[in-house]
Amino acid sequence: MTLQDPIDALKGVGPATTELLSKLNIHTIGDALHHIPFRYNDFRAQKTIAEIKDGDEVTLEATLKSITKIALKRGMTLIKAVVEDATGTLGVTWFNQPYLLMTLRKTHRYLFSGKVKLYKGKKTLTSPTVEQVSDREAIHSGRLVPIYPATDGITTRALRTLLWNTLHDAVTIPELLPIEIQRTYTLLSKKDALAFIHFPENETHIAQARHRLAFEEVYALLQEAANKKHALQLMKVPHQLIADDATQLQFQDALPFDLTPSQSSAMQDISHDLSQSFPTHRLIQGEVGSGKTLVAAYALYVAAKHNTQSVFLAPTQVLAEQHFQSLAPIFKKLNVHTQLITRETEIDTSIQSSVYIGTHAILEHISELHPSVVVVDEEHRFGVHQRESFWDSAKKPHLITMTATPIPRTVAHTVLADRDMSKLEEIASKKKNITTKVVPEKKRNDAYAWIDTKIQEGTQVFVVCPLINDSEAETLATVASAEQEFLRIKHTFPHRTVQLVHGKTPKGERSAILNNMRNGSVDILVATPVIEVGIDIPNASIMVIEGAERFGLAQLHQLRGRVGRAGQKAYCFLFPSAGTATTERLNIIQQYTDGNTLAEFDLKLRGTGDLLGTQQHGWDSLKFATWFDEKLIEECKDAVLRCTTPPSRQK
Repeated sequence: MTLQDPIDALKGVGPATTELLSKLNIHTIGDALHHIPFRYNDFRAQKTIAEIKDGDEVTLEATLKSITKIALKRGMTLIKAVVEDATGTLGVTWFNQPYLLMTLRKTHRYLFSGKVKLYKGKKTLTSPTVEQVSDREAIHSGRLVPIYPATDGITTRALRTLLWNTLHDAVTIPELLPIEIQRTYTLLSKKDALAFIHFPENETHIAQARHRLAFEEVYALLQEAANKKHALQLMKVPHQLIADDATQLQFQDALPFDLTPSQSSAMQDISHDLSQSFPTHRLIQGEVGSGKTLVAAYALYVAAKHNTQSVFLAPTQVLAEQHFQSLAPIFKKLNVHTQLITRETEIDTSIQSSVYIGTHAILEHISELHPSVVVVDEEHRFGVHQRESFWDSAKKPHLITMTATPIPRTVAHTVLADRDMSKLEEIASKKKNITTKVVPEKKRNDAYAWIDTKIQEGTQVFVVCPLINDSEAETLATVASAEQEFLRIKHTFPHRTVQLVHGKTPKGERSAILNNMRNGSVDILVATPVIEVGIDIPNASIMVIEGAERFGLAQLHQLRGRVGRAGQKAYCFLFPSAGTATTERLNIIQQYTDGNTLAEFDLKLRGTGDLLGTQQHGWDSLKFATWFDEKLIEECKDAVLRCTTPPSRQK
């Protein structure tokens, strides 16, 4: 048998058991062997009846002297037994386990494992595990006993028996790690690791098994990333794009401001990437305001200079329009044709040196386009198949992705190891000076009064809510909605211009509102997180976030990055929902302004799936390892390098 065989290939596993195991996501023999105990009962201490004391967790070997069933109220039952050994007798009780009356036999010897308690002054064992003494090694008592996640209809005892039988059947367990890696890092074999994790003899076995399984887990992620990277190097791009220093200077001359050192460095990285015969996959990571868009636009310009098409893909129409408005004037200076593509526009593919900026609507025209460069903004907001639509042909375009979400170093070194990364520092001349405060409900009116004075001085305000409409769900009943908040803000600030925008606002109306916000004719903009990325209102200095406990650290950090963009002093006020206490997350966002530090906290609090989007394959795949074990990750990186041979490139 192999790990891929269905679970019913095991002896004694029929249709009913197969259905129950499926509830635990156990479908194959491999699934069963990787269904790991979440703790162990330590029943190694074997004593006689005379030796036991109240509170001991022990195993007794004793003879069953008597056993009876007592009916209790509401259909419950109590099984009472008396056991004896050479040193005395002991009472044993089980609740609601009537089958024991049929399975236990008087005069037979059993191992009883459990906790000793006093009942009416007498020592007793309550609901111990019980196992008949035989020549077979004990698996339910007298050892470190594994306790498994279970479900209705199948107990942890049944799972323990299943795992014991599986490990002792003729199952072929393949070895992922090369033998030299096992020797170099003193690792157990896969077979021994699974045996030790399920039925350890001591704590050392558990630690060794977990370390081996954690190592394999991270190694597999890194090996997959290395394989992807090497596979790219075997491919051909449709056009080899040469970008020299003069090209970069031409682009820089069209910009309204000077580049930062990290932007210049990232552009040099891109120049090197584009000159290669195989496609690049580069991630540009930088916080809001660090200038990622301009760096990516440089790649689009290089493509246009070579008379080829390129695509800039944004996750929302608001963001696509924002990118078009900021990039079109620059490309016009450079004599590069740009076109905004939405569901309402017609695409013109006749001009070869075109830059197409738009949403996923561009994907509908993919067969008509032959881009040499594709830029994807906030790539985690796209589905895997959407992101890879451009990669279906034999010749792949260069792919540049961007994210404003800070990425913990360990995550970048594992899940994102299949790509190169350029990190942008914040623009020094516009270094954010933002004060973040959690505002309790009793201070709301004081905060509003202070905000009004700031509006009088000329600033603009964002008010962000997690929902568009009020929710009927009990858990969201106190969470502010944008539409309700809009009415409250209009009532509170009757002498100010207040507007509302959210994902369902018609395109024309939304564009008009945002333009009014940009030209200063709107004082307060109430919105959903639709304004999280892509909205640039330099004069906005105050961000109010309602229902702040509903947001993750990364999202809170991005939202507050919407204010103070001209370098002025700015404020972010966090209003928890009514009746909600200040959470650890809100305390953290008050204290820290560094995105990378917040990303580490977010990873710890919420996990990787939420860090960069739930559609990211592999982010939540760590079952044994931890993202904070930097030593393990470094060892696995070294191990992959030892075992990886660069492929020969096609000519």
